[in-house]
Amino acid sequence: MLPRIKGVLLGVLLVSIGINPAMAESAAGPLDDEPRLRQLLQEEMQALEEALATISTALPRGEWHSVAKTAGQVHDSFIFQQKLSDADRKTLHQTLPEAFIQRDKAFHQQAKKLQHAAESQDAELSLFYYSKMVESCVTCHRQFATHRFPSLLEGGSDH
Repeated sequence: MLPRIKGVLLGVLLVSIGINPAMAESAAGPLDDEPRLRQLLQEEMQALEEALATISTALPRGEWHSVAKTAGQVHDSFIFQQKLSDADRKTLHQTLPEAFIQRDKAFHQQAKKLQHAAESQDAELSLFYYSKMVESCVTCHRQFATHRFPSLLEGGSDH
């Protein structure tokens, strides 16, 4: 089972390498008049990219504390929860597409589930939730950042 998990993790890691803060550019289109919010969104995407890389390294090593801690930070939204005012949140919810907001909420819930799986030292369940998080990134990029990731549209299907 462990070689299978390593193989799947490698595949997920290869997909996640293509994930980068550029997604913020398309999602931030509506935020052109809000440079501070756009910058925060870009910082959030960078932090998510780094978190996914950390998890992809820690998970196959069984570094459960690192996986759980990082997944918990993702759930807690790194930059957004720390730096957004109530007015900022209102602006984001009025400006960003509802589908983006819903995908973001689901992504952060998957991170919470990964945190719990890692705290239980459940490799298979941790891998499942990690792969769901990466899948969420790819799906979101396909929906909101096709100009940045045109190859995600070529020959793929949205399951």
